[in-house]
Amino acid sequence: MSHQKQRVRDPIHGLIVFEKSKPVDQLAWQLIDTPEFQRLRRIRQLGMSEFVFPSATHTRFAHSIGVYHNARRLMEVVKEEEGTAFIDDRASEILVAALLHDVGHGPFSHTFEGAREALAELYGEGPIEKHEKFSAKIIRNENGRIFPILDKFRPGLAEKVASILDSDDPSDFYHAVVSSSFDADRLDFLVRDRYMTGTKTGSIDEQWLIDNLARHDILVPQDDDTPITVPTFVFKAKGRQAAEDFLLARYRLYTQVYLHKTTRGFEKILSAIISIIGNKEQKISEIGISERNPLVKFLREESSLDNYSQLDDNLLWGSIGEIARGQHPVAKNYALKLLNREHLHVLDISAHYADEQAVANAIRRIDNHIGERIGRNVFKDEPPYNLYSQSGGEVEKVHKKIRILDGSGNPKEIIDFDDTIISRELTKKKRLIRYYFLTADDRNETEKAMNGR
Repeated sequence: MSHQKQRVRDPIHGLIVFEKSKPVDQLAWQLIDTPEFQRLRRIRQLGMSEFVFPSATHTRFAHSIGVYHNARRLMEVVKEEEGTAFIDDRASEILVAALLHDVGHGPFSHTFEGAREALAELYGEGPIEKHEKFSAKIIRNENGRIFPILDKFRPGLAEKVASILDSDDPSDFYHAVVSSSFDADRLDFLVRDRYMTGTKTGSIDEQWLIDNLARHDILVPQDDDTPITVPTFVFKAKGRQAAEDFLLARYRLYTQVYLHKTTRGFEKILSAIISIIGNKEQKISEIGISERNPLVKFLREESSLDNYSQLDDNLLWGSIGEIARGQHPVAKNYALKLLNREHLHVLDISAHYADEQAVANAIRRIDNHIGERIGRNVFKDEPPYNLYSQSGGEVEKVHKKIRILDGSGNPKEIIDFDDTIISRELTKKKRLIRYYFLTADDRNETEKAMNGR
């Protein structure tokens, strides 16, 4: 193991130093040098967002190092709160888990997983394994490069780290560093994505927030309806305004960046291409790519770890280029749209109507008008979101809600303060409803049908 100090310059955190005197830092540096972690250089953090925000080209690689850096900062809070009971071995497990949390992420952010889910539903194959499971598999893989490094550092460490990533539910206070309302992952991607997209809305005072963290026990429901007590992060009273800003910044990033209508349209095109490639009734030779393509093998033959580990954004872009030169008319059209940034034409129902009944009537008229074309040359998009949403829009687990210590020292959810600037309405699940069309004429005709004309 190297005993030299290593440094990484980062636009968000400045100089990130891996100290030679800290074994876990040197372990992290070794893990960064593995092929499995280096693959993250070839996976963009925000997928298709660069079609709207040209500078949003940052990678899962940079993000993961940032998460490790944040995890070290948050672990100092844990250490202070735990005092003499602090366990170094447990801390190192959590820090490694923070570094490796995205090592199993597939190409193009969450779009790839969504397309895989659609294919699995088409063929009745049940739920797919998402990137968290692949991260755990990669870490447990004894034939890979990560497992032996972890095993040499401490026997059994690989299994400990994989188990942390396998479960989103907290087990102790240390776990709050990687799974809580203010964990290392969220703290990095919210600040990094805001900076890299150039979005000015929603400033986050991260240093003040960290300085005002405390520990408190909360009740976490279990599957058998018997709650358990788990310690997690809460904010001191002085941190409430900054915590409100943190939540609102998160909400704005979802509405303005992650769910941007043009970005979502390009994601629909990519999903359509992946669906064509994964269609087992479609001859690969007609699409224009090789049967030996790892993407083809993963989608059609075996979703093995070996096939998955070969997937990255570069492979998909290369495949899209080949499809654009192929003979499949639909796939070729979609590929050219991506290569030339020819966006789809969107009809945003949410922008036309606010009343739920009016929205329902509009959807009914549109669906009657376009019939069975949805999924073929018209794409319907209904992404859910709310104040606490991370990706699915469902209400977050109890340990992932923002809590503030009130005047009596008791934790209180941030929306329960009478003078909070956050509306309770924002915690309700909302749903954007959009239709995407290949031509402007088709979009305009559908709008007339939506208005009953």
